[in-house]
Amino acid sequence: MQKDDARSLARISRWTLGLLGVLLAVLTLLPLIETNVWWIRMLDFARLQELAALALVLVLYLVLARPLRAAGWVPVAAMAAAIGYNVYKLHPYAEPFGENSVAVAAAECPAGSRIRVLIANVRMGNRQAGELLRIVRDVRPDLFLAMETDEWWDRQLSVLAPEFSHRVQDVRGNYFGMHLFSKYELADADVRFIIGDETPAIFTNVVLPDGERVDFYGLHPRPPHLWQPSTKRDAQLLLAALEARSAEDPVIVAGDFNAVPWERVVRRAMRIGGLLDPRAGRGIVPTYNAQRWVVTWPLDQVLYQHEFALVEFRHLPEFGSDHYPVLADLCHLPGAAEWQEAPRLAANDLAEAERSINAALTMSSNTASARQTR
Repeated sequence: MQKDDARSLARISRWTLGLLGVLLAVLTLLPLIETNVWWIRMLDFARLQELAALALVLVLYLVLARPLRAAGWVPVAAMAAAIGYNVYKLHPYAEPFGENSVAVAAAECPAGSRIRVLIANVRMGNRQAGELLRIVRDVRPDLFLAMETDEWWDRQLSVLAPEFSHRVQDVRGNYFGMHLFSKYELADADVRFIIGDETPAIFTNVVLPDGERVDFYGLHPRPPHLWQPSTKRDAQLLLAALEARSAEDPVIVAGDFNAVPWERVVRRAMRIGGLLDPRAGRGIVPTYNAQRWVVTWPLDQVLYQHEFALVEFRHLPEFGSDHYPVLADLCHLPGAAEWQEAPRLAANDLAEAERSINAALTMSSNTASARQTR
């Protein structure tokens, strides 16, 4: 009886692991579907966790399922395909496989061409402003973008005024308030609501000390959420990319994108805007969730066009928010465009961007109409 019980338990374990492996494989591959459904889009976030889970389940299955019969190879093939897909999506961020953007030492960057960008999603309910202010003063950024700011955060951040002579903000009572502080002159600064009236974005020209000008776009689109598709998030990223594509000055696009850099929409935005990712070849550098090491992925990003070289990119210590702050130290070197290549536009990128933007504008129009009829 004990042998029979052991065999039954082994059989149940094999079936359970096989089904779990197939389920994980299906969830991994579902984002291949071009859709805005929130839970499918969010499956893209957890590529690293999916890869680890699939590898563990595959090893356990192979140990318990020996010898494998014909049907037993089905879960193996499914898990192997999903592991391969996750490796394909993540490998650009692993040394030496990714194509690094050009990096220069701080001493090689002319002082007037350097621009240090700090971004931080403060988490609106977080009340540890002192920790964040210490970080700001320690790293001494030239531009500081704070997101999820409300009136309380506005009062706390006001002490930075002596250090930053220029400021743009949109203070609101939801999770999409935004402050931009700058040591450099801001020209034509504008808070735009490019998709509806819910999430502001900051677009501004920045005058560097050497007199050269660059553009900075600060974004914080809505995340895909329960019953909330990724439509508006995708459209805001793509609209910023289109703006960067037609800009006269080199562009930096930064913020909490509520998207990971290997997502289809981010890759498309990078190709449209000619934007480089400092993470490529340097690691994933997760920024969320700062308080849960298992649930961790890179939502906070600083992308830039190929006239910039990278001095430094890293996340900084946590300060009570669920996001780590991110520092990107950049050098405006027009010659860098000769050393690094911007992503090339794919055949359907502009058409897909137009489709996404039109869908978001229609959704915003329908939402506004619904509010007026209440």
